[in-house]
Amino acid sequence: MAKVYEITDFQRREIGNKEFITKFGGQPDWVIVENWPMSEGWDDRKMTFIGQLFLKENMIGNHQDMMVYLFMTQPENVDDSFFDPDITEWEGGETTVIIQCVDTVESPSSGEIGPQVFDENDQHYEYLPVLRETQEADSNEQFYCIDIDKIGGTPAFFRRDDTPENGDWKLLLQLHCNFLPFVLRAGDIPTMFVFVTSDFKKGGILIQD
Repeated sequence: MAKVYEITDFQRREIGNKEFITKFGGQPDWVIVENWPMSEGWDDRKMTFIGQLFLKENMIGNHQDMMVYLFMTQPENVDDSFFDPDITEWEGGETTVIIQCVDTVESPSSGEIGPQVFDENDQHYEYLPVLRETQEADSNEQFYCIDIDKIGGTPAFFRRDDTPENGDWKLLLQLHCNFLPFVLRAGDIPTMFVFVTSDFKKGGILIQD
């Protein structure tokens, strides 16, 4: 049985507090300020900050506290019809995962301001996931049991096994993009999978639609 954290709900709050927490929306709370990720296919277009995950020590096998930041090329507002299908590709150049170790850093830093997620009313908030720690069977025979929004566990692939090659990867995050309190345009009926290597040094995003 593997430990997972089911996302049962989201709590909306105003943007402002800088904390080492798991959240979606707003601006990154950096451990170490990095350059804002840019789209590879569109000149001078910044990726949108999707969210960050605060992994406490041993949460999913990590040996120290870590922050993981997620970026993806997205439309600028709710009325913008922009969509780049390369976001669905593992190495499409339109998604970025940044991993930082918290170590002895006590408070986060602000960096460059960039695009952030919006809701259906084109408003900007932060969304804190409500997590329920549970155990997941080591078998995917019952698909509906693993086909949930979660941190950790087994990916609920519905098209084929898309686990990245060339590395020892584990699932970090699984989200059904069309059923979130914020807009995440990733296809018709997309599920987003975020993977990290077992040493938590690299990460990536892929989407099945």
